[in-house]
Amino acid sequence: MQHENSLKHEQGVATLRENMSTNNRSYRLLCIGEMWIGSDARAAFMALRRLGHSITVIDEHLYNPAPWRSISMRMVRKVLRSLLVRELFLETKRLADVIRPHGVFVFKGNAVHPDLIRFCKSRGVPVVNFYPDVSFLAHGPYIPRALPLYDQIFTSKSWGVADMQQQLGVKNIRFLEHGYDPELDRPWTLTDVERARYGCDVVFVGTWSPKKEKLLAHLKRALPDMRLKIWGIYWENASSPELKSSIVGDEIRGQEYSKALQGASICIGLLSERGKGSSSGDLITSRTFNIPACGAFLLHERNEESVRYFRENEEAAFFGSADELAERVQFYLQHPEKRVMVAQQGRERCQRSGYSMDDRMQSVEKWFDTHVGSTK
Repeated sequence: MQHENSLKHEQGVATLRENMSTNNRSYRLLCIGEMWIGSDARAAFMALRRLGHSITVIDEHLYNPAPWRSISMRMVRKVLRSLLVRELFLETKRLADVIRPHGVFVFKGNAVHPDLIRFCKSRGVPVVNFYPDVSFLAHGPYIPRALPLYDQIFTSKSWGVADMQQQLGVKNIRFLEHGYDPELDRPWTLTDVERARYGCDVVFVGTWSPKKEKLLAHLKRALPDMRLKIWGIYWENASSPELKSSIVGDEIRGQEYSKALQGASICIGLLSERGKGSSSGDLITSRTFNIPACGAFLLHERNEESVRYFRENEEAAFFGSADELAERVQFYLQHPEKRVMVAQQGRERCQRSGYSMDDRMQSVEKWFDTHVGSTK
């Protein structure tokens, strides 16, 4: 069965590539972003490749070593930051001379200096940014200075359009949702060992925040016998005694992230609070689409935006308060047949409605269509 599922997936990806590569254009794109397995940047770049474009990637992780968490290494990173940013600039110049790209596509760009964008534009190369975060002021000094210089910005926050326009004077910006990664966010066959590791009633995978801790602590108090597992960074900051036994691991990525979702009966979609300079917290996020795309059951925070993508209680479930979260969890744990139906229809909705990163990147491709010359 596992071999059959893998074979079907590979055949599906091959068909996807064939169908998406039938356009008569192929751009040389220089892409800048983090390339660890499971990152949204990598998913976007691979989607552009499946669309038929030639991509050359500069892994921003090499120039912005975010995993350094110890105080000493953070101090080293702070001292080296300007030098690393300069190295990224020089590497971009070198590759621009080598491949002569038709366009540059930056995913977020913590380490992208404004001068890098000016350089590309001086060569007549359009530069596009996909900005995925709540705040554009909380991730270093370069982002707010660089964003107004891009030829086009796509933001995964609907309210981010007005925020950037009003606060940064950005003009060319539009809303483009997150998308799931079809290579990773799909059903996997879990081994017995993986089921023991990831199996639980409820799972949350994501970074700690006070709001998330409060909701999960309330849930655990309301349903003390529920098997809850929490994966993610900074959960050592949690002080709620109810959650101590539920915090089982650090950040989990790639295929293991998808398996952790599929090992649970219910996956909770919690959203980040407002960040520095932002007018709103998250309304949707990558897990809005990751969870149902891999065939897992999604229980998501309800808001006017999130309910546009899935029919409530048919393709996903939603909650609007801590009490409703507990009530919905209890109901769906008692009705496994409904969970299975909703999970299946949620995955079908993702595929039918074009929620993949491949579908999202077609908007980026169309932008390049109108800004790249006919002679390539």
